[in-house]
Amino acid sequence: MSYPVISQVPLDPVAKQGFLSKPRRSISSLPRQLPHQRLVFEYDGTFVLGDRRLRGDEPHVLHGDSVSVVDVSTDHPATIHVPINSSGAHDFMVVVRFRCTVDEPIEVVRAGLTDVGEHLVTYIRAYHKLFELGRGYGLHQVPELWTLVHAQVKAYTTLVPCVLSGMTAEFSGLDVYAPDEIVRGRRHYETNLHNIQGEHGLRDAKRRLDRDFELNEQDYLHTKDRSANDFTRQEAALDRDQQISEATKIKDFLNSGPGAADGLYAAVRGLSDQQIADRYAILGDREHNAIQHRMQREHDLQVVQARGRAEVVRAAVAQGLFNENTGKELLAALDEMEPDAEAKELESPAYEPRAEVTAGDTDDDFFMEEDVRG
Repeated sequence: MSYPVISQVPLDPVAKQGFLSKPRRSISSLPRQLPHQRLVFEYDGTFVLGDRRLRGDEPHVLHGDSVSVVDVSTDHPATIHVPINSSGAHDFMVVVRFRCTVDEPIEVVRAGLTDVGEHLVTYIRAYHKLFELGRGYGLHQVPELWTLVHAQVKAYTTLVPCVLSGMTAEFSGLDVYAPDEIVRGRRHYETNLHNIQGEHGLRDAKRRLDRDFELNEQDYLHTKDRSANDFTRQEAALDRDQQISEATKIKDFLNSGPGAADGLYAAVRGLSDQQIADRYAILGDREHNAIQHRMQREHDLQVVQARGRAEVVRAAVAQGLFNENTGKELLAALDEMEPDAEAKELESPAYEPRAEVTAGDTDDDFFMEEDVRG
C-alpha cells in the first residue's frame, strides 16, 4: 500500500438531470474514507480538502476532476532498505525506519507523494559516507558495524533533516543485516552446530552417567566387602568370646571341687557311648590304684608305728618301767604281728576301702594307764 496518498481516483462528469432538479454527485461513487484519512479534490486547477460530511452538491465534489485519499495518521512507520558495501563480495543491508506525519494533505497531493519510501531512499543515498562504512567489516561483524552505522545515520538525520512537502519524517532507528543467502547459510550452520553440540552433550551426559554408575557400583561393592569383613571379624570375636567364656566355665568347674576333672574328662562333648564307657573304666582303674596306694601307705605307717611301740616297750622293760610279765605279753603281741598278710589282702580285687588306723584307735589299747603306772 502506498503512503501517504493511498489512492487517486478520476471523477467523471455528473450527468444533467431534470430541468428543475439540482445536480448532485452520488456519495457512494467517491472513495470511502476511514477516520485517519482525508479526501483531497482537484478542482478548477487547484486542490480542495473535503469535509468529513459531504452532500454531493459541493462545487469541488460536483465538478472535481479527481479525488485523492491521504493518510493523516500520526507517526506512521515507514521503512526503507539501502545496501552498502562490505569487505567481501556481498553487501550489507541497512534497514532505516522513520516516523512520518502528514501536516498538509493538499501539499502532499500537490507534491505527488504517493510513495514516501522513494523520497526517503533518495534522502539517505544523499549521505555518501554511509556507503563507505562497511568496507572494513566482514559479514560476521554485523554487531560492530551496526554501532557505527547507527551513530552516523542518526547524526546525519539530525543535522540534515528530511524535507518533504506537507509532511515530516523523523529517524526512529535502523538494523544491519547480512544478505539473505548468507543469513540462510549461517542459520543452517548454526542449526547443524546446535544439533552436533546437542549430540555431543548427550554423549557426554551418557558418559558421565555411566561413570557415576560405575563409581556408585564400586562404592557399593567396597561397602559390601567392608560389611562382610566386619561381620566376619565380629563373628570371630564372638567365637573368641564364646571360647573364652566356655574356658572360664571349665576353669571354674575344675576349681569347684575334687572329682570335677574326672567328670569333665568322662563327659566331654562329641564322645560316643563306647568312648564314654572306656573313659569311665579308666577312671575306675585309676581310682582303684589310688585306693591301693593309699592303703599301702597306711599299712606301712602302721608297721612303722608298731615297731616303734615295740622298741619303746623293750626300752621300758629294760629300764624296769613295766611289769616284766606285762612287758613280755606286749612284746609277744608285737612280735606276732604279720604285716605281709595285710599287704596281701590289699592286692585283692575288692574295691571297698579298709578302715583307716589312727593312733587314737590302738594306742589306747597298747598303752593302758594302769600298765604304765605298773
